Amino acid sequence: MDNTQKFTGKSSAYSAARPQYSAELFDILMRDFGFEGRPIADIGSGTGIFAQGLLARGNTVYGVEPNADMRAVAESRLSDYADFHSVCGNAENSGLPGKSVYAVTAAQAFHWFDAEKFRAECARIIYGPYVVIAYNSRAESDLHNAVYDVNKKICPAFRGFEGGITEDRISEFFNDGFQKFIFSNDIVMDRETFIKRCLSSSYAPRERDENFDSYAAAVDEIFDKFSNGKELYYPLVSKAYIGKILR
Repeated sequence: MDNTQKFTGKSSAYSAARPQYSAELFDILMRDFGFEGRPIADIGSGTGIFAQGLLARGNTVYGVEPNADMRAVAESRLSDYADFHSVCGNAENSGLPGKSVYAVTAAQAFHWFDAEKFRAECARIIYGPYVVIAYNSRAESDLHNAVYDVNKKICPAFRGFEGGITEDRISEFFNDGFQKFIFSNDIVMDRETFIKRCLSSSYAPRERDENFDSYAAAVDEIFDKFSNGKELYYPLVSKAYIGKILR
């Protein structure tokens, strides 16, 4: 399947169950990296989760997203923000004019990109120096280990959380010149949200797939095991890798 279509049919679950990023991350971007009031390109913007954090702090955001379903959810979600501009494009060809944005952000998306072409596109469209690669990452826990085991057993396309992205690949992208930030971002989920979070992953089966019922039952059992019956604690960290792109 074309990478740009992997989330087709998953946009509602994605929007409902994926968490916001740590407020401290956005504070750092505004205070220490000059983002305040600047136009930003959010590449692979999905349903607009990271874009919303930027918009709430006064940025103009160009949400570049190739998947029509995800883009439509972002447009609805962010309809109250006059400074949000939805763009049909991708990491290698954003469709934005040259030197039109201060910085580029890519949240929960870098593992899908052709890194070399993405770097060239960043260099083309930014007039400032920064690219931000961000992830909401699962903190080490028995809960996440249990989900990992189910994914590995049932989902043929599973390559690890976050697409198996490694810090070495990020370091290579930035030519070893970047700063890393980690912020606690733990949340609490009810049963419906937890199941939707698992099903929103690109590798998770869709309803038409033969392994859908077994996967849904397995994650439901995980909820029962780790919750108090109503909610479970979901350990997360927001990670950001911030570096300069030389032009």
